[in-house]
Amino acid sequence: MLLTVLRFNFASPQGDPRRQSELLSAALELAQWGESHGFTSVSVDEHHATGHGWSCNPIMAAAMFLARTTTLIASVDCALGPLWNPVRLAEDIALVDNMSRGRLHTTVGLGYRTIEYDSLGVDFGRRGELMDGLVERILSVWGGADSDAGVCTGTWTRPHPPLYIGGGSRATARRAARFGLPLSLADHLPDIAAYYRHLCAAAGTKPFVLMPGPVNRGMIYLHEDPDRAWAELGHHILWEAVTYGQWSTDHRSFMHLPGVRTLDEVRASGRYRFLTPEQLIAEVTEAGEYGPLVMHPLVGGMPVDEAWKSVQLLTDKVLPALA
Repeated sequence: MLLTVLRFNFASPQGDPRRQSELLSAALELAQWGESHGFTSVSVDEHHATGHGWSCNPIMAAAMFLARTTTLIASVDCALGPLWNPVRLAEDIALVDNMSRGRLHTTVGLGYRTIEYDSLGVDFGRRGELMDGLVERILSVWGGADSDAGVCTGTWTRPHPPLYIGGGSRATARRAARFGLPLSLADHLPDIAAYYRHLCAAAGTKPFVLMPGPVNRGMIYLHEDPDRAWAELGHHILWEAVTYGQWSTDHRSFMHLPGVRTLDEVRASGRYRFLTPEQLIAEVTEAGEYGPLVMHPLVGGMPVDEAWKSVQLLTDKVLPALA
């Protein structure tokens, strides 16, 4: 079964609240449509101090999608762990886990923007220490250690809701192995995955790794004329690629493009791609093991009608042909 993902961050260049409201409403409708036409999950993330309406609370965002659907998985990719109160995060995840009957999957990561830590009054230099404390406390809360105080009366998923340790370093692997949690890698990093598996074997725990494949297929937008789409709609993608790239001086994840400036650079990177339905069908068919198919239909404040056209080309032409 092809894993099909709708990604949303609700950001646009102006960051206008009314525009964000439009994007939020459209995202919920797209998710409902997608669920009824073969999509398997939605993905949300967390950023602060952007000035562009970027999603700041991925647990709440995931809950919105889960409340409007019945089978979709909501994947938080990721929550910036050290910026959360651990008991509050444990309670929020538990609430959504119970409401959705286990459809929330949460990855916690350190993040990399000092401005986010500064804006929330958290010491960036202590992020590793804070993450360790957060994970330990969350697992304690879910394990019932605080039940006498009325904290977190239980979760739908046992022994606890799906929680992943996200990142791309050996420290990330050590943290995941130490707590007996799955590892979610930000890029294709087989050496880190092997190191994590080695640590799990030594600890006598079962490893579980989420890792992008060796071929970075980027995020896909469907259009009957990709060249025209790049010319007419590419500026929405360019804005996000430049903005996202400026947050990092190196390749922090499989979607970052540090230093990118032009549409030609973005197009050549393959991180964002316009394809015809026929091109995508051929690509999936020839690939065998394709990996997740990720669509980001409202990227950079993309016009809602264009987002719908892209998603409906997938549900109306691509998925039936692959069935």
